[in-house]
Amino acid sequence: MSTAATADPKPSLKDDLRALFRGPRELWLIYLATFFEYLGVFSFLQTLPLWLSSDFGMSDEQAGWWAATFSTLITLFVMVIGSVADAVGVRRTLIIAFVLTAVTRLGMSLAGDSTSAIAALLAFGLAFAATSPVLQTAVQRASTRRTRAFGFSLWYVSFNVAGAMVGPLVIDPVRRAFLDPATNKLGKHVVDLPLLGAREMSAHAAIMALGVVFAAIAAVIVFFLRRDFEHRVDPEDTEPAPPKKPGVLSALRDVVSDRTFWRFIVLLLFLSLVRMMFQHMHFTWPKYITREQGESFPIGTLWSLNALLIIFLAPLGTAITRKFKPFNVLLFGAFISSLSPFVLALGSALYLQIIMILLLTIGEALWSPRLYEYNVSIAPRGREATYVSLASLPYFFAKFLVGPTSGYLLQELCPAEGPRNSELMWLIIGVSTLIGPIGIWFGRRWMGKGHEAQPA
Repeated sequence: MSTAATADPKPSLKDDLRALFRGPRELWLIYLATFFEYLGVFSFLQTLPLWLSSDFGMSDEQAGWWAATFSTLITLFVMVIGSVADAVGVRRTLIIAFVLTAVTRLGMSLAGDSTSAIAALLAFGLAFAATSPVLQTAVQRASTRRTRAFGFSLWYVSFNVAGAMVGPLVIDPVRRAFLDPATNKLGKHVVDLPLLGAREMSAHAAIMALGVVFAAIAAVIVFFLRRDFEHRVDPEDTEPAPPKKPGVLSALRDVVSDRTFWRFIVLLLFLSLVRMMFQHMHFTWPKYITREQGESFPIGTLWSLNALLIIFLAPLGTAITRKFKPFNVLLFGAFISSLSPFVLALGSALYLQIIMILLLTIGEALWSPRLYEYNVSIAPRGREATYVSLASLPYFFAKFLVGPTSGYLLQELCPAEGPRNSELMWLIIGVSTLIGPIGIWFGRRWMGKGHEAQPA
């Protein structure tokens, strides 16, 4: 037995948690800003396809194409925003992003026709793209190597707390307020908006208007981050630091020349097939379940079960798997999540919806938090934001596919009027999702080469 091994034992779970809670205040401010931003994000994502179709008369296919365009635009911008954040600073980038998301959400909520609605939607995509990857980088900069696994797990919890609350406290109460008791259909109401006065709005526009408030609060919280927090040196990190503010092109060149990065991209390409199920939960599932069960179905509350479970399962999953290699945890969790669509191929009963969400969530609790940690753990020091941003490249293809695919499947197999075969629709989605973990398993030796990020 080596002397080094006995002299430097691995810290206990209790030690890791104690170190995390003694971390800098910036980490907790980032969690708080994430919570408010994602109240707006989760309420928006479930509302988007319904807003496009109900408020502006778009068909399922038209709404799907615009949702795909929106998602694709986000991914394209995400691929460069990391380099910008590395160059100009995480704090400054977040403040600008949150202010812009507030402004563009306001534009969507007030849009009077489809042209202005789409213009506001695409502008929102550019602003929204800057939030998640830069927040991930902020967590990495504010945590230490020792606390990083739990740091990312709690960051994941912070936006899932928002996800758990947004259904029963935002989406469903607003929808109920706009529901006509005589017809059981959603209608428009006159809403008295601060500074803007009385306006006729739909339930979907009102939900987006609440997102303006959430983004504004997030911007104020980020303002209180210390200006130099992102340049702190982790005493446990022996890797030499690069210049504080690399040029954008320099940061891009450093990352794309790394072979490990391209192996990681292939891994993410397969994982993106699993993540497509989450896109379908936003684009396909709301229309599917309201058509099968009626517009009074509590879509927000039921989908909030996913986030509520994640609050408990993500830290538990991290604690249980902290001694395992992240790659193996990713593969196992992805396989569990990929089974969830097959449950809906059995029918649309409430208990099947719950089982589907349980399977999806258990797998997500294993693979998704570790993916955030894994991403930055194999990135070169000072290039984390660039790495996270470019790693979104595979999702470019997945998001581009889900929107129009969702619209086509809904129109052909689960239309608003006429005969339906929703079970076949979810079977097709399930087969495409399962390809992801199967591909990772067959290519695990090559994909894992150079990915020797140590477990926490």
